Amino acid sequence: MMLIRTVGTAAVVALAIAGLTSPAHAQSQAIAQTLPVSASESAAVPNAAASPAANKTIRQKIKTLIARITPDRARRDLEFKKASALFPDFCRHWEQDLHDREMNNLSRLKFIPKDGFETATYTAYGKVADCESHQSRDGYSIGKITYEEFIYYIVGKSEDEARHAAARRISDTHTTEIFRWDKGKWFY
Repeated sequence: MMLIRTVGTAAVVALAIAGLTSPAHAQSQAIAQTLPVSASESAAVPNAAASPAANKTIRQKIKTLIARITPDRARRDLEFKKASALFPDFCRHWEQDLHDREMNNLSRLKFIPKDGFETATYTAYGKVADCESHQSRDGYSIGKITYEEFIYYIVGKSEDEARHAAARRISDTHTTEIFRWDKGKWFY
């Protein structure tokens, strides 16, 4: 088992290095080696291949390339395709849930007597303004829904009059909710 993993890892590293040594990269290296360099220029400019920054950049490129071709990343890429295709339906469902919550808030108003009037507040929700899915750098599926949340104030001489009075908006909150894809569905 260890032999297979070692051979598999070696194959992935070989593919990563092969991807970094493209013909264009090799051509630029050949041109750089054929240009004449004066003694003063060679002393002023250190060899790029010996530079730790150049090696670090190549290591980072290899690490990124390996991460993209691992089985876990491939699985997450497939999950993202499915998740992003299902997210618009999830957004419509979420918008309906917000509407239902608003209707529930209206049906359960709690009136408070204030200066001879009956007053109440309730929360209402706007339409979903933004519905987008993204893939994190590690490949995980993330969904984002944006909408407005309003608090309304109603007042009247009686509860019945207050229920039929025009509501006055006292607060407006821009809301963004983040969701994750897990076990084949969107979670909140």
